[in-house]
This record gives sequence, C-alpha cells and structure tokens, in this order.
Amino acid sequence: MSDDLDALDLKILTVLVKDGRAPATQIAERIGLSRPAVADRIERLERQGIIRGTTTVVDPAALGRNITAFVSCRINGQMTPQVWKAFQRVLKSDEVLEAHTVAGDDCYLIKVRTGSISSLNDLVSRLTAAPLGLSTRTTIVMRTHCEKIGGVVLGEDA
Repeated sequence: MSDDLDALDLKILTVLVKDGRAPATQIAERIGLSRPAVADRIERLERQGIIRGTTTVVDPAALGRNITAFVSCRINGQMTPQVWKAFQRVLKSDEVLEAHTVAGDDCYLIKVRTGSISSLNDLVSRLTAAPLGLSTRTTIVMRTHCEKIGGVVLGEDA
C-alpha cells in the first residue's frame, strides 16, 4: 500500500495526522497544490483505506478514565466458538481500547482505560471467569510519556 504513496500524498497525510479537520484549502496552501487536487487525493486515500477515518481525541481524565493498564492474556484450553464469543463481548466494552494477538508466552495484549482499580478488577474478572478462563497478567500504567493517537507520526517531528 505504501508503494502507492507519492511525496504529495505523504505531505497531505502529515498535515492530516496533526489536524484531521484541516480543510483542503489550508492543506493546498501548505503543500502547493490546488484545493480540488488535494480533495481528489484525500478521497482516493480514503477509498484505498489509507485514511481510515477522522476522530475526536478526548482526554480520558475528562471522562473519569484515570486508570490505563495492559492486560496480557493466555488461553488455558481451546478457543471454542463459545469462548471466542465471550472474548468478543469483553472486547466490545468501551473500556477496551486495543486488543492484539501477540507472539510469545501470551496470546493477547489488551490495552484498557477504566475509571477505577475496582472497574479494572471487574474487567479482568470477566476475562478469567468461565467460559473464558484466561490466565492474565495486568500492568498498570503509572505515567504516560508518549501516546500516538493515530498510530503513526509523519513529517519532521517523526
């Protein structure tokens, strides 16, 4: 997919990563293209799935989500359809931010944000209780030094 990106596409993405609401006119002025050309490129990048959407980033503390943790999970038995369905229910919780299948001793790494240690314990209990019965190891974040919301940083600050 990145082979399809030229220097102008990268400049557009650099602006949009920093400000997803930047108007095409502003982007055009910054990178030296016409507004219609920028709009066409953005539309193509969206169609190709390179731009997957725009979002509003809300301070978790404003919502009372002061606890960030990573929960490493290991399957103890078989991933039956019933277990998979229960796992999917937990992942749909608004406290779960990310879930990844990982290599190594664990099977999954889940990033969560909760309002309290008690609610973190409740979430972990859902992972360890039947029918899931996962083994877990929880790491609570003491302080976040860097969090790249879009997953990547482009441009001179990268």
